[in-house]
Amino acid sequence: MFHTPVLLKEVLEWLAPQPGQKFIDATTDGGGHALAVLEKIQPNGLSVDQAGKLLGIEWDRELLEQLKLKVENIKFKNSLVLVNDSYINLKKIVEEKGFTEADGILFDLGMSSWHLSQSNRGFSFQKDELLDMRFNAKTELPALEIINTFSEKDLEKIISKYGEEKFADRIAMGIVGARRGGIIKTTLQLAEIIKKSTPQWYGNRRIHPATKTFQALRIAVNGELENIAKGLDSAIEVLKRNGRMAIISFHALEDRIIKQKFREYQKAGLVEVLTKKAISARYEEARLNPRARSAKLRVCKKL
Repeated sequence: MFHTPVLLKEVLEWLAPQPGQKFIDATTDGGGHALAVLEKIQPNGLSVDQAGKLLGIEWDRELLEQLKLKVENIKFKNSLVLVNDSYINLKKIVEEKGFTEADGILFDLGMSSWHLSQSNRGFSFQKDELLDMRFNAKTELPALEIINTFSEKDLEKIISKYGEEKFADRIAMGIVGARRGGIIKTTLQLAEIIKKSTPQWYGNRRIHPATKTFQALRIAVNGELENIAKGLDSAIEVLKRNGRMAIISFHALEDRIIKQKFREYQKAGLVEVLTKKAISARYEEARLNPRARSAKLRVCKKL
């Protein structure tokens, strides 16, 4: 199962891919955005050697292998280059693959629904799974290690900073207290500890009390916020003049970094910010795809 790409119509409108151009999807996931862009950059009357090219980068090897199977029989397969790596290495990747001077670059920072429902890596508290939360096995620090070895102070800092959780202190205290009785191994164990550590009314809301803590752990495990800034800096370098960069984010912490980086680039005369306000999903898309409700799209053009 691949998640439905959010804001697809808007991405295509703002990136405006044309036949023969080179594009980079820095977070390819299930290929929804990538394949739509790939179709737009095909010859359309030009000779085959003038076909556009798309570089797809995906940090999760398992997801990338699934995408490779998915595209085996598509018409434009030879125009697609897939790489298992992190977008923080974007500059190195494009040099190796000949994708310098890209016409457009897309980042979709949302987590795949596949990670929640099928990865078995402990991203969700809806299923009982081992606390891992790594997008790639090369990442050294699984959630299990953070939960069971970090100090109460450090746990509180992670949960507060990356989850913006008002009860971070109580949750950190609850985790440290619970692990004295044995290792905390699974998602349901952790979710129950969080529920017990927060006020009863907090557990009666529509949002599960563990939601923000799980988000915080996932961000900490994968270095997500630090990686965004590195990825955008690399992308600006490899984007050609008048090329466009589009970023889709899903929570305020990501969007804050993107806004800050765009301001920096604009002040330095590197880009023109094309979206004065973040673009949100239209009513119909938000109604049909709940993931789209929190999605925000920002776009800039390199000068």
